Amino acid sequence: MASNCPICDQPIPATVAHCSVCGFPTALAIEALRALGPNGATASEMETAAQPAPAPVIAPPPTPPSPEAEMCAAISKDIQGKLEFVRQLGRGAPDVTSEMCQAAMSEAEGRVSEALDVLRRAQRSLERQTSEFLQRRLQSLAARDEALRSSGVSFALGADLARLQAAVSDGGLAGAGELLAETEARIAQFESDWRGLQGLLRQIDTLHKEAADLGLPLGEIAGELDELRTQLKEPELTEDRLDAIAQAAAQTLMLLHEAIPSSLETELSRHETVIDRYPEDHPASAVARRLHAEASRHLKRGRLTDATHSVRELRLEIERLEQSREAQEIAVGEAPPAEPLPPESEAEALQRLLQKARSLAGRVRTLPPESEVARDAAVQIREVTDLLRRREVARADEALSRLMRMLAAEPEAG
Repeated sequence: MASNCPICDQPIPATVAHCSVCGFPTALAIEALRALGPNGATASEMETAAQPAPAPVIAPPPTPPSPEAEMCAAISKDIQGKLEFVRQLGRGAPDVTSEMCQAAMSEAEGRVSEALDVLRRAQRSLERQTSEFLQRRLQSLAARDEALRSSGVSFALGADLARLQAAVSDGGLAGAGELLAETEARIAQFESDWRGLQGLLRQIDTLHKEAADLGLPLGEIAGELDELRTQLKEPELTEDRLDAIAQAAAQTLMLLHEAIPSSLETELSRHETVIDRYPEDHPASAVARRLHAEASRHLKRGRLTDATHSVRELRLEIERLEQSREAQEIAVGEAPPAEPLPPESEAEALQRLLQKARSLAGRVRTLPPESEVARDAAVQIREVTDLLRRREVARADEALSRLMRMLAAEPEAG
């Protein structure tokens, strides 16, 4: 009887000794089919399938936390929230981190009651330290406000300080922290703006005093200074009001920088006319020439305070020169009128000025090369050269005279 091979499932006749496909022995086919069982399963597989599945293991329900553990968790959460707040207040803020670590270690070791006591002490300590810290910061703000008032200005900070004091007293830490940050930022801005305005006012006062001492005309500037002082005495100045006053002060300083140079230039021109009456080698006029050159140099560089000082000294020296000249005229009487010199031709004037320029250029080379006088003299030499090239004799003569006065005030280089 034919049957199928248990290995390759090919039909094999009973008269054949082996499967023609895989070579399995025909005599063992019946035993192999019995071992495989129904659906091709082996006997061991059928035995395993017949065994019942093991029952699932059910874990016991978790033990609920004790009331003390729940209290520890609640206090820890409260302390952590407050620590995040106080750390935003900057240096010097209270800290109970070490107590928090101690409580965590006690709780991990099973000493929950001890951990709860540590956390309660830390909570009370943090609240007390935070309140004291806020009070100190509030006192610092009040002191800074008082310092501003003592310096002559009253800013609108009273309402902010009152609200901050109320928030600290009520214990609302979050609200107090926000008010503290806002008030500190505001007072810091006031202090910075006030320092800048004070610098402007010092410059204005210095220039105004120098100009007033010299009797220089300043128009309405004095009235504008009085108006600035009046505005600064207003109570409860705001940021916008202070900014408006600062802009007015800057405008006043600009007007002073426009008015003073114009008046000084006019006066220096008058003094130059007086000095030109004296010969270049006149010993008594040497100081006046030096002061005139200094004042002109300061004025050219915008150093108005130095320029006014030089002009004040120059006035005294001019007055002394004029008194000395008048005394000499009185002593010797009226000198006979000198005969007029024949007019100088343009060629003669150019030749004379060229020789004068060469002489002065040689004097310039004796000056220290890095000095301001050397640089100024070199610039004026070039200016004279350009004027002579354009045959502007009168202007070249004036420029050379200014240069001679400036060089006469400087000592020879050793």
